[in-house]
Amino acid sequence: MPVDSAVGISHGRAGRQMAEAILAAGYRRIGFLGTMMPHDHRARKRFAGAAEVLAEAGLASCGQESYSGSSALLKGREMTQAILARVPDLDFLYYSNDMIGAGGLLWCLGQGMAVPDGLGLAGFNGLELLDGLPVRLATMDACRREIGRVAADIVAGRRAGGTTVEILPILQRGETIRG
Repeated sequence: MPVDSAVGISHGRAGRQMAEAILAAGYRRIGFLGTMMPHDHRARKRFAGAAEVLAEAGLASCGQESYSGSSALLKGREMTQAILARVPDLDFLYYSNDMIGAGGLLWCLGQGMAVPDGLGLAGFNGLELLDGLPVRLATMDACRREIGRVAADIVAGRRAGGTTVEILPILQRGETIRG
């Protein structure tokens, strides 16, 4: 509960929006890759939101891979290789952040995989890092700059405090989701 004000996105909403886009593109065998969910409450909320949409469609997660420690391209490569070795018929990988998603994308491209037709991918955050990839990873923009601007306005007294401001996350389809 905020002491005075809170500014941010609904991570549950972000997970639901991404799952809706994944399903609308025709993917049905979805794996989730991310941090140890009990220790990352935001990633856990995104996963729960996505799982809710999948359940409504009569589907469930077909595999999960998690890690502890910091996010890195190498971690994304390793996790992608591991989940696809364990569950080779997945058709979509949803990563809890862009850094591991970018690593997964690089691994898939290095293996000659057909992205997004054979395997779709998406991350989370909307990091500028994605602009430097050979294929633009789909992501959910967490609107961190907008959150910072609104929070700064509250702190500086340019906007009333004592409030909760929800910013809506923005789906960036990139080139790793069909359609």
